[in-house]
Amino acid sequence: MKILPTTPDHYPGIATLYNSVDPELHLSASDFIEGDRLRDPKFKTQRWVAFEKDEVIGAGYFTQSNWFAHPQKFMIWIGVHPKHQKGGIGSALYETIMQGLQQFDPLAIRTRTTEDRPQSIRFLKKRSFQEVIRDVPSELNVQTFDPTHFAGLEDRFRDNGIEIKTLSELENDPERNQKLYDLDWEISLSVPGDLAAGIGRRGLEKYVEYAITGPSALPEGFFVATKGEEFIGLSHLLLSEKNVSLYQGLTGVKPQYRHQGIGLAMKIRAIAYAQSSGYVLIKAENDAKNKPMLAMNEKIGYVRKPALITFEKQWQLTEK
Repeated sequence: MKILPTTPDHYPGIATLYNSVDPELHLSASDFIEGDRLRDPKFKTQRWVAFEKDEVIGAGYFTQSNWFAHPQKFMIWIGVHPKHQKGGIGSALYETIMQGLQQFDPLAIRTRTTEDRPQSIRFLKKRSFQEVIRDVPSELNVQTFDPTHFAGLEDRFRDNGIEIKTLSELENDPERNQKLYDLDWEISLSVPGDLAAGIGRRGLEKYVEYAITGPSALPEGFFVATKGEEFIGLSHLLLSEKNVSLYQGLTGVKPQYRHQGIGLAMKIRAIAYAQSSGYVLIKAENDAKNKPMLAMNEKIGYVRKPALITFEKQWQLTEK
């Protein structure tokens, strides 16, 4: 077995590896090429592959992102083909990643796994990683969803001058993007368990690319609650797998307008969009502390999946 830095020539083998570890991914080499194209160059990234008889049997990387934005904080991932697990390959990749990170004098490292993978959890705990976040993934079968159970929701607040509009319907507002950016941040700070305050606010340009103009953005699947010229709530979908699934982005309403069913109404609008567009699933992910949103999703009919756990290692406490 040998471990080498990754080149694009390895991407077909890495895609096969990823799909063997998680068959729901459906990745191809082109996904990694596109990821390279979109990656912010300010973020440090390095990937390695483990080979045996010219087959990619393992891979690992470190990277950085807006969600853990700090020059000395990193995300890592390690995967080993199921046929080759428990043979020391994951440990070898881990040591390679740690050596690669030393030059940056890291402060903290994070990684994620699901609660139904006890072997991965043991691997991380053995190396001084501790749980810091527990998210609850869930899925809604769009095509079997019955919207009649939620008829008349918007009647509850329409007489108060509150309307739900799509992003496209607001395109004539010259302040639209700035207002959405500010609203997104205000809501993010109030989400139970959300790490927005600790992560730091992304710039307006990055937000617009992520939610409004980027390849995953869906203007007709972005819903905004308005009262006059004020934006008071939002809920938006993002493309997950073309023609198959969507991802439910942030949903929230300003505190003074809550408990009127506005958030639920926006989510029902999003589901109607997904139905009419022929999608099969909407996927969501919420912090386990966010009890109100988990309850709303359950009311709608989302089915929970195994919890996704974020582990963190304080480098200076364990590596020095």
